[in-house]
Amino acid sequence: MSPAAPTPATPSRALPLLALAALALFAATLWLDTRQNGFPYFYHPDEPDKVDQLITHKWNFHHPLLMLGTAETVKRLIHAPDKEQTLVVLGRWCSAAFAAGGVLWLALLAWRVRGWGAFWMAGLLLLTSHQVYELAHYFKEDTSLLFAMALAFLALHVHHRSPGWRSALFAGAACGLSFAAKYLGVVILIPAAVILVAAQRGKRTGGGQWAWFALGFLAIAAAVNFPVFTHLEVFTHSFGRETVLVEHGEKGYTGGQVPIFEYLHIFVADTTPAMWALMVVEVIAAWRRGDVFDRMMVVFPFAFMLLLSCSTKTNDRYFLPATALFCYLAGLGTVDLARLVSARWLPPVAGAVALAVNGLYLAPYMTSFAHDDRSEMLAWIRANIPADATIAGEDRADLPNPDREERLAVQPLLPQKVIEVKYAADLGSTPDAVAAKGISYIVISESDFGIFFRKAAKNHLTPAFQEKRDFYQALFDHYRPVWERPRGQSGIYLHPGLYIYRLTPRQDKI
Repeated sequence: MSPAAPTPATPSRALPLLALAALALFAATLWLDTRQNGFPYFYHPDEPDKVDQLITHKWNFHHPLLMLGTAETVKRLIHAPDKEQTLVVLGRWCSAAFAAGGVLWLALLAWRVRGWGAFWMAGLLLLTSHQVYELAHYFKEDTSLLFAMALAFLALHVHHRSPGWRSALFAGAACGLSFAAKYLGVVILIPAAVILVAAQRGKRTGGGQWAWFALGFLAIAAAVNFPVFTHLEVFTHSFGRETVLVEHGEKGYTGGQVPIFEYLHIFVADTTPAMWALMVVEVIAAWRRGDVFDRMMVVFPFAFMLLLSCSTKTNDRYFLPATALFCYLAGLGTVDLARLVSARWLPPVAGAVALAVNGLYLAPYMTSFAHDDRSEMLAWIRANIPADATIAGEDRADLPNPDREERLAVQPLLPQKVIEVKYAADLGSTPDAVAAKGISYIVISESDFGIFFRKAAKNHLTPAFQEKRDFYQALFDHYRPVWERPRGQSGIYLHPGLYIYRLTPRQDKI
């Protein structure tokens, strides 16, 4: 059965209106995703490395070069200075632009598949997705992968509808862009193979489509990553590093466990119950239509989630392509609900409820980016801790440090003496031992010490791990914080969970 034609009666009448709608959706997404994106460049642990590569022009190839190459091009075009904070905001704008492009491609795909209603529902659900919003605020590769994979699915649908050498070349190029965004992007070759095989089995195109697809894939992947060919040794080392992380997880504390249910929890966190209901509708409708592309789009995000669950390296942000496709499916489900029920009022009500619930999930993220716990903490320290005190701060507390001269333009020094450590537990075997060294305050961050209390880590304790865990447990048992901000569920890089403890005189819990 062939997929239903888009709603617009004629392309000549539909395309100008579609262009205006596309521009409005892209602009709205870009505007939203660039709000409150000026926080210091070192809050996210990975962004300083990105900025350094833009300044030194030395790529480390931990990721393919679509994001960094784009930021480098924009930097040259606008003659941006080699200043860390300027460049990180530039990179975040690039990330937001990629996110807006990904939203647009999936909305256009929804239009091709189910018409105007699907365009707006999929587009608005993506626009209000809290995960898309959050990840667009960081200078990371995740939104570039969303952009490239969304374009690849759009290109594959073009080839599915009208297979030929041009559409095969287009699909190959878009899939090559996915690989150029992140190494994980290579998974796009699986749905691509499904569509190419379906086209050939249906005798709508010959075997030559594979050659055109491969040409497009290799040409774009090589063009975007051209520096690889002149830095093969660095690339080989970095690619090997990423492979080891995927196989074994972060060094030290994961114990090699495969997080079977981790991404199920992430699925629940990054979608909404209203979306789940609409996704069920779309699964039923897609299977009834019997179209290969529609069924593939239903299966892929769940297969992607299962694939991620096979790696010990876990992170919420890896789930972004699946989250986006679930929004796409929910958007289509709103339209197909009208075909499954007789009540005409139900589909628009269901769509409005889904968007409202998305808004409720999004609101805390918008609030979180408007507040900076570290800034509040530093203001409290200046007002309440004596200037002659010595303060030790953990890595993610990001206390101003005279040894970090590059940060001083963003974060002025404190009057107190500051000692920076990876973990407060590195300072001594017990909090009392740390106090004996003349350190009167310590600032700890849950983004640092939390690793010692994760459920998965508790079952794989090394002696060094146990010693650090015992230090924090003693701190929690015998001291109370004089200032605290719990770790945020949203915008965690601005809200890493900060606690200030006074060690002298000892502040025992009551």
